[in-house]
Amino acid sequence: MKRNNLVRGIIVLVFVVAAVWMLIPSFQLQSLSDQERAEMPREALNKLYTKAIHLGLDLKGGMHMVLEINHKGLAKSLDKDPTELKDKELSDATDRALEIIRNRVDQYGVAEPSIQKQGNDRIVVQLPGVDRERARGLIGTTAMLEFKLVQDEKVTQEVVDKIDKVLAAKSDKKQLDSTLTGDKPFSGLLTSVGRSLAVLEADKDLVEKTLKNPEVVAVVPADYEFAWGEKVDREGFRGYNLYLLKKDAEITGAALADARMSVGTKDNPGGLNVEFTLVRKAANIFSRVTAANIKRQLAIVLDGAVVSAPEIRDRIPSGRGVIEMGSGGTPDEARDLAIILRAGALPAPVDIIEERSVGPSLGQDSINSGIRATLIGGILTVLFMVIYYSLSGLIASIGLAFNILMLLAIMAAFRFTLTLPGLAGIALTAGMAVDANVLIFERVREELRLGKTIRASIDAGYDRAFTTILDSHVTTMAIAIVLWIFGTGTVKGFAVTLFWGLLLSMFTSLVITHLIFDWITEKWNLQKLPV
Repeated sequence: MKRNNLVRGIIVLVFVVAAVWMLIPSFQLQSLSDQERAEMPREALNKLYTKAIHLGLDLKGGMHMVLEINHKGLAKSLDKDPTELKDKELSDATDRALEIIRNRVDQYGVAEPSIQKQGNDRIVVQLPGVDRERARGLIGTTAMLEFKLVQDEKVTQEVVDKIDKVLAAKSDKKQLDSTLTGDKPFSGLLTSVGRSLAVLEADKDLVEKTLKNPEVVAVVPADYEFAWGEKVDREGFRGYNLYLLKKDAEITGAALADARMSVGTKDNPGGLNVEFTLVRKAANIFSRVTAANIKRQLAIVLDGAVVSAPEIRDRIPSGRGVIEMGSGGTPDEARDLAIILRAGALPAPVDIIEERSVGPSLGQDSINSGIRATLIGGILTVLFMVIYYSLSGLIASIGLAFNILMLLAIMAAFRFTLTLPGLAGIALTAGMAVDANVLIFERVREELRLGKTIRASIDAGYDRAFTTILDSHVTTMAIAIVLWIFGTGTVKGFAVTLFWGLLLSMFTSLVITHLIFDWITEKWNLQKLPV
């Protein structure tokens, strides 16, 4: 073999070995069963994910969400009117929200999440392999944690009696719901569950509407407020607890040092909980509050709803406490709550303005369908090339296999995302690669008909086809670049595979197949070229 061909052969061999090496993690990951992935250590699995081809949500499954900072909520936290918000305030709040969401996702352990800012007040979140409900709970929860004292039973009853009196004396009965009648129109909707008030599930909306009545609001002490609690479902009763809380929080979630899921308390050995620890300064405040309010309930309020309201039985000097998840709590909910509390509260509520969910099974079906389509198309292409061009067609098929191998290796090496349209881009580049070889072979045939030698015909065929191949590939690559710059999401996935596939197509068509022809003609001394 000539020296130039030997050097080129060594370079090609190095490329092939490097490509196979880059794709080993992808093969390993795809070969793992769901059980093997669950049993595999998280660090090892994440390491495998980072080295394997990054699959888009349409192939892997997961959630795509676009979040928007709630302008009213942000304005309220800044004590401003929503129309007075400045772009910088929105941008700063979005930056803080992004970091908090990123911390939550990182602690959750999602492999290869994508969290990006969009404009001044939006965040785009992509979470592969996460189901819809857990993603919404993890991302959309504001996580404003507060510790508030529950008013004692005597004062609560006095407030309820005042509400009854106001509603009973209301002159314009048409403004009342038809069920709010009699001497005790409000307390008739309430019942007692333990030390707390409770409302039947069917009456919750009516009670909530009544508590917003301006005349009812007026009789509730200014420093107290009603808040809904956990759902109650026992002994034939289905409803919600209702608490009268001190409006000002004793401690907020900003004072949390840590939060972890745990199992079991003295009263409930098998119950799920979230144990929390306060920073030293807050622990001193917590100690004073618990010492001064023994036998009163301390409500743990998350985003305006009471998660639990345990009774203070003794002074708690350690700054440690427990949030009980209740009988309906699951390990995932307890773990997620601990993550949210550790990461901190969002600076303002966020609204989910766009949401797309792809199930893992649908993603796997897409992968299987894409692989199946690529294999069938590839086999048919190889058969056509071998039947029509004989040995030359087989050489073109080898070049095509090299093209796809190198393209997948580039996807893994540069961490490009492979999407469903990206698979279409691979199929298109395979067609372009075959088309380039057809141009070369037809040129070689023409040269052979003119009576030239095999070596001279091969060299002339490649030289004359070069300009045509270059023009067609460069113009299509230019379109791929435009799609990548101006496109979004899956369009970029198509553009990436199309661009790199075309670049490799030129290399395989003009270099790899030419090298194979040179090696064959030198080694076998062919008298006739099957083309």
